[in-house]
Amino acid sequence: MNRVKGSRVFPILSAIGICASAHAAVPATERNFVACPIVLDTQDVPCWVAEYQGERYFLAVQTGRSAGVTFVPQLKHRVLVEGTAHPDQPRICGGIVLSPVKLSVFPDVEPGCGKMLPGDGYTVKSPRPIGPDGDPPGGKTTAVRVQRPGTPGRAQLEAEIRADAAAGKPREFEILYFFGSNYLPFPVEQATVDQAANYFAATNGSQVVVTGYRGEALLSNGKKLVEDQPLPQQRAEKVVEILVNFGIPQDRIAVRWVDAPQNNGGVLDWTKRRVTVLVTPSGPATKPAPPPRSPAAVEEGG
Repeated sequence: MNRVKGSRVFPILSAIGICASAHAAVPATERNFVACPIVLDTQDVPCWVAEYQGERYFLAVQTGRSAGVTFVPQLKHRVLVEGTAHPDQPRICGGIVLSPVKLSVFPDVEPGCGKMLPGDGYTVKSPRPIGPDGDPPGGKTTAVRVQRPGTPGRAQLEAEIRADAAAGKPREFEILYFFGSNYLPFPVEQATVDQAANYFAATNGSQVVVTGYRGEALLSNGKKLVEDQPLPQQRAEKVVEILVNFGIPQDRIAVRWVDAPQNNGGVLDWTKRRVTVLVTPSGPATKPAPPPRSPAAVEEGG
């Protein structure tokens, strides 16, 4: 299989296999599965759901992207769904809410994977579908938003970065990925690389260590998906290329990767599909760390 640096690279499921897992059972709160997504013909935009073991789960609405959002599913393509179920909350588009949730679309075309259903009375005028299940939880947020527990909001994050830069502290930045991909999602992950480059510039950074990892997804059925072995190196080298383009000297960057796949026990396994950028300053900041290049790059709570 050909691999192109910087492209969305996915392993083919038939090639890597879905292997039996030697790990403990995935916690009952988690729903990690591969399914054909279903699109509901809701007004004014479509609503995406999936079925697993006889239950419907809400995935996304077709309203574009926001901070932390994963790309929406595609008809004729299977999707890896990784999320925490909240059956006690009001349903969205008839499906149990998964929050946070990460969706990774597989590239292989599956002709029979394209079910479309009527809208069933739901109306989608924003990221909050409105329908007979009642108001979705979380105000204007939805289960589409990928938010790790304890993740700081934009203002808090910027304050922490400024404080660390002023003190000349080492700081690690983390870039997360879709399953099997070295694509940097816009806007959040691209903004994280911006922040790392800005931090180096603001702190007289003496060294940058970029480390790539690959993950494995522990499925709810006790099996697992494992990412391709070359991905840690591909991810790390792509981030190095971007940092050099942002002005960090090549000889100040060390690149590493870890071959062994990692998981998080079936809870937010997607947080192990990552690249870390550790910036070690040579002294306190000489100028304030600038905000991300894109003002929309980080939203509150994303």
